[in-house]
Order: sequence, then structure tokens, then C-alpha cells
Amino acid sequence: MNAKAAAHHFNVSERWVKELVRRYAFDGEAAYEPRSKRPKTSPNQTPEIIRNRITELRDELTKKGLDAGAETIQSHLETEGLTPPAKSTIHRILRQGNQVTDQPQKRPKSSFIRFESALPNEMWQSDFTHWTLVDGSDTEILDFIDDHSRYLISIHAYRTVTGRFVIKQFIDACEKHGRPQSSLTDNGLVFTTRFTGKTNGDGPAKNQFEKLLQQWDIKQINGSPSHPQTQGKVERFHRTLKLWLKAQPQATTVAELNKQLKEFQQIYNMERPHKGAGRKPPNVRYTALPKAVPKPLSHDEPRIRTDTVDKDGKLTLRYAGQLRHLGVGRTYSGIPVRMMVEDRDVTVINRKTGEIIRYFKIDPSKDYQKAISSLNR
Repeated sequence: MNAKAAAHHFNVSERWVKELVRRYAFDGEAAYEPRSKRPKTSPNQTPEIIRNRITELRDELTKKGLDAGAETIQSHLETEGLTPPAKSTIHRILRQGNQVTDQPQKRPKSSFIRFESALPNEMWQSDFTHWTLVDGSDTEILDFIDDHSRYLISIHAYRTVTGRFVIKQFIDACEKHGRPQSSLTDNGLVFTTRFTGKTNGDGPAKNQFEKLLQQWDIKQINGSPSHPQTQGKVERFHRTLKLWLKAQPQATTVAELNKQLKEFQQIYNMERPHKGAGRKPPNVRYTALPKAVPKPLSHDEPRIRTDTVDKDGKLTLRYAGQLRHLGVGRTYSGIPVRMMVEDRDVTVINRKTGEIIRYFKIDPSKDYQKAISSLNR
């Protein structure tokens, strides 16, 4: 049987029959075993020196308690003068070396609504977090970060963060970096007391931090209760901070912890590449543009009005001579509230609990008003 007849009989190409005959002449029966289709050469394969450096960086950064993802490794390779492969290639190399732990529980990035200040000092975010010393006692770490650049403005540990410590640390930070145009915090009592339901004369009571912000024309913004995503940058910062602290010897005193925090501040601001700062250290972005400064604010005390949310979930408020309807939501039907009205801004507060329920910005052209995010005020 010739090659043409064999090809017709087995329903394959004549070329393939001839190739099998050629292989049989060299390899015998082994010619019919399946062979790898891998190319003999891979000119685009990542060089071995780069592959080794990627795995080394992963281990080094992890031991130091720093981010060690594909983007961070890519940035470090560039700093070292090496040509980095794509992020997907770095991730694949790490996966091949069993250096990646899947996290399918993570929320997809596309689901987040992001915001960022346009200039340094346009907004400072602040919060405090807890850290334990060797003896098991608790400490609280207060920090301020710049929203635009992620620059760590100030960080300090205390046994307990009080309003006095917040003011002193804030003033010291302003003397060093200038005053911010606005301040974003949660509703902790060290940051605000105006939503507790307490009053001072005709207006809501304010603590010393709030009074200082008002005196310096710094706009105060407070996130909604039970919604830490509003202060997402400082919340994410705390994760980075704790990752680094876990890689250090556990501090025995608050003073020792503060020494560690100073070291971390230097690394975070000057050395560590930050994704939110274009994979540059935050200091690069913080100093790249002119800093924003406070704008004159109205010092008129807000108008206070009390009401109860009706069965349809609405409140009424007279503005510019016309009655407006504020859509609070049926969830709050029957709840007694206090409305703080500052020009077009309206903050609705539960009179029983002091919880902020909704924010509104009155649209004079409309009767029905929809609630807004606190950041759009």
C-alpha cells in the first residue's frame, strides 16, 4: 500500500502518512507515541534572571510586611533598572511558584465608586485604629493622610485617643504641611459631637476640633454611619500599616511603638510605591502640584427644624418660600428627626439616637428632593 492509498484508507492527509513513515525509520514503534507541541525555542520567554528576581522580591517584600502584588513587583523591577514583564506574566510566575493565594471572596473592583481630590491638601482623611503591645494592652493609633497623594501627613500612638490629642496632632501637622481645605472623618466623638442631639443654645453642640475647623475655614465632612467605604483610603491604609507592624518585633511600650511608626512613615512616604500615586512613593505626588488652601466659609449657625418622617418616608421643609419634600425613605417612617439646614445643605439626624440618616442638597427648581452622598455636599 502506498502513501496515497494509506491516507485514503485512514482518512488522513498523505503528508501525515509520509511523516509517520519518516519517524518510524528513525524511532521505530516510538514514532507513534504522542509528542509535545511545545516549540523548540521561546524567544519571548521571560529571562531566568527576571523570573528569579520576581520570586525573590515576593519573599523580601512579604517578610518586610509590605505589599508584594504583581504591580508592586513590577514597579520595583523598574526601579532596579530591569525591564519588567506584564503584570499578568508576573502573576503567572508567582502562581507557578505557589506564591499566590486565591481570594475569590474579594469584592470586584468594578463595584467600587471612587473619588479623589484634585490637589494635595484639598482633603485630609483621618481615623484611628487599635494595636496590641507585648503585654496584651491596647493602644490607639491616630493618623491623617492626604486624599490626593495618599501621603501620610501624621501618625502617632496613644493609650486612648482623646479630643485633646486629635487637636494637638492636627495643629502640629498643619504647622508642618499647611492647613487642608477640608477634613473627612467618621462620626467618632473625638471628631464631631454635633450629631449627638445635644444643643448649645439654638444650635447643635460642637467639640473643640469642630470649632477649630470652623475657625480656620476648613470644611468638615463626616461619613455616613456604618459606611466605612466613605473613608476608604484611610481604612485601606490601616491594613497596610498592620501588615507592616506584624512583620516587626512587637512593641513593649507606646514609646517603642511610636518609634516603629516613624520608621513606617518614612518607608510609606519616601520608598514604598503606591498604586494610588501612580506607582510612585506618595511624596512624589504630594510635592508635584501646588497645595490647596482653605476657602472662606459661612460662619452662620445652621437653622434647626424638628419633624417626624411621615408614612410615605418624606419630610417637608420650606426653602425660598416654597415647601419642599425630602425623600428619606419608608424605612424611617414615624422616626422623629432634627434637620440642620445650612444654605442648601440639609443634614437629617435621628433625634433618639443621634444617627445621621440622610444628606440633601436642595435643588430650588424641584419640589421633591433626593438624598445625596456626604461627599457631594
